[in-house]
Amino acid sequence: MLKRRTLIKGALGSIIILGRNLPAYPQSGISSFEFSPGFYLIQGSGCNVVLADLADELVLIDGGLPESARGLLNEIQMLAPAKRISSLFNSNWRPEHCGLNYHLADNTTIIAHENTRLWQGADPYVEWEHKQYQPMPLDAQANHGFYTGSSLQLEGETLIYEHLPKAHTDGDIYLHFKAADILVVSDLLAVNSFPLIDYSTGGWIRGLRDATQTLLDISSDNTQIVASQGSILARHDLIEQHALLESAWQAVVLAFQNGLSLYEFQETNPMQNYVAERGDPTLFLQQVFRSAWYHISERTIPNVI
Repeated sequence: MLKRRTLIKGALGSIIILGRNLPAYPQSGISSFEFSPGFYLIQGSGCNVVLADLADELVLIDGGLPESARGLLNEIQMLAPAKRISSLFNSNWRPEHCGLNYHLADNTTIIAHENTRLWQGADPYVEWEHKQYQPMPLDAQANHGFYTGSSLQLEGETLIYEHLPKAHTDGDIYLHFKAADILVVSDLLAVNSFPLIDYSTGGWIRGLRDATQTLLDISSDNTQIVASQGSILARHDLIEQHALLESAWQAVVLAFQNGLSLYEFQETNPMQNYVAERGDPTLFLQQVFRSAWYHISERTIPNVI
């Protein structure tokens, strides 16, 4: 049974976390619930944040938006008073996952894939958003990188984290708490909407399809899955996404084989069976087409269908 606690709104005085005096702000919209013993899902800061409270220190996965960081810290302090945040993971480079970096970098190990760390220090232009990003300050960037994967030993728990290349971005990771069988997948899974493929920073349709298959391979019917948005998900949500992505992949391969433009590809309406559940597919189809354009080759097309 999920025990939900909603944030107490109002002034809470001043809290001390990691040696910093942080004024407590009203935190409208932030709430949390314990979905497994010692594991909390915190929502309302820009993305789902997972808090693992398993010992004297805390592990966090993702950090919300910068403007939500102080409210998020207050929520964490109420869930686990006086405990230190020892590790923070950035599941990818996008700002809604990295807001706590600005407050925790001095005393916390902030872990991200090396590609994510490169994007944090770069100024990418993200075409599908029509937006130019600025580099994060050096002291707010992740301070510990890895290339393939590793693990973290916690009290009674092993946290495995691995890179899934060229999926939502080129730096996405999943994190698996083995004993609790909790799988945190961030933007690698979307439910009730189409997945986002950030092709401007290395994501692409076939990579996301293959990443979804990897997540299926390591999960079971008992696995609790946490995506970037929404509540606790299950393996069948991965199965449904894999079918969607396979359909989109086959459709875009046919489009390239027949020399279709992006507009002509969209006009074929290949996602019509998913519109009722997931909404307008226009942006998704643009991302599918553009990401394939950057990665597909004459050698791969004939071998797909």
